[in-house]
Parts: sequence; C-alpha cells; structure tokens
Amino acid sequence: MSSESEVFIGYADGASRHTRRLASAAWVIFTPQGQLLSSGGICLGDTTNNVAEYSAVIELLHDAFSLGISRLRVYLDTQLVVSQLNRIYHVHDPTLHQRFLRVRLLERYFDYITYFHVPRSLNQITDTLANHILDWHLAHT
Repeated sequence: MSSESEVFIGYADGASRHTRRLASAAWVIFTPQGQLLSSGGICLGDTTNNVAEYSAVIELLHDAFSLGISRLRVYLDTQLVVSQLNRIYHVHDPTLHQRFLRVRLLERYFDYITYFHVPRSLNQITDTLANHILDWHLAHT
C-alpha cells in the first residue's frame, strides 16, 4: 500500500479504570494525506494503564502491517512509554518488558518507524475511542 516516501500516521492510546478493574486499547491510522484509513479498539480486562498503552501500540503495528504500511510515525500521550520505545528510559517492569520486546519484534516489519509524545489534547480520537470501549463494556456487563 505505501510507497517508499509515504509516511503514515498512527495514534495509540490506552485507558484504565482501576475502580472498575477494566482497561482498553485504541488506535487509528491516517494516510500521509491525513485521511482516516483504519481504527480499532479492544477491551483488555483488568490491567494497568501502561500495559494498555503498550497493547495499543502492539495492535496499531499489527494493523499497519496488515495494511501493507512500511513507514509509520506513532503518536502517544504517555511520556513513559514513548521514552521507553525511544530507548531513553529502560523498561524495568517484567510485564512491560514483555510488551516492549513484542513491539521490537513487530518493528522489524517496517522500513521506518518512530515514536512521538503528544499532549492528550492532540490524541483525542484514540482517547475517546478507548474510553468509549470501557463505557460500552461497563454498560453491558
């Protein structure tokens, strides 16, 4: 799908409601021209927000690969995860490290991939989608 020069844009976000023991992950992919190409979200059950963030990145990379995307910029609103993926911070938590390694394996399918931190206000689509998934599951359980 992508040519060598085209860089697609992905946004990923996780949401967690500790009081309800429920988390979700959401992602969207835009074409280089800014058109929505794909989106998705999943309910993860009882997990932490950082696990949800990593899960959103993993699902985003799976989706991008399945669409034939080889060049991708990923935007997240969680500084910790961005810093870990950019190798600024080390991953000490074993659960997060497992997901970190999974991301590294998925990155092998891309010619170019990079991660950027954005404020939550610039990640509203995935934030809204992740929270909508939580609201739906809470209303239907």
